[in-house]
Amino acid sequence: MKEIISHEEWLMNILRTVRGLNLPDWYLAAGVIRNTVWDVLHGYKKRTKLNDIDLVYFETKDSVDVKKIEKELHTNYPQYVFEIVNQANANLSYPYKKKAKNTAEGIAQFIEIPTCVGVRLEKNDTLTITAAHGLKDLFEMKVSPSSKQKEVLECYTKRMKTKNWKKTWPKLLIS
Repeated sequence: MKEIISHEEWLMNILRTVRGLNLPDWYLAAGVIRNTVWDVLHGYKKRTKLNDIDLVYFETKDSVDVKKIEKELHTNYPQYVFEIVNQANANLSYPYKKKAKNTAEGIAQFIEIPTCVGVRLEKNDTLTITAAHGLKDLFEMKVSPSSKQKEVLECYTKRMKTKNWKKTWPKLLIS
């Protein structure tokens, strides 16, 4: 995983920029990581278009100026939409989520197992990965819900109908 991410110069540039924002317990997560890995595994030379880039962090004081960060990221990367979510209170916006104690716990509650992954660039230029469900499903291109919880299963079913991932990545195994 680290090898794939480190060879994606566009993604490394974004990671460097986000690192400079000094957000607490932050990760780039979900589709930006999942899609990049799937593109590489499918042998695509060009990366598939991203709906958004999920930037997640954890901060209980709510002192982060999200609008300011969105503006800065949009200025640097106008071709992308960034979705910035504080995992400390994500349970208020996403009813299937339980209150998280940190960003990794929040990421672990995303809907599909291969989406429950995040990457952060540390000050010493090493990559930190969070993947509570492991990386096996991501690399085996297996898609399944992250939980058997009713709300997760309902959301998963809707997402699989609308995402149409098999058209983009035909090697996926969707359950």
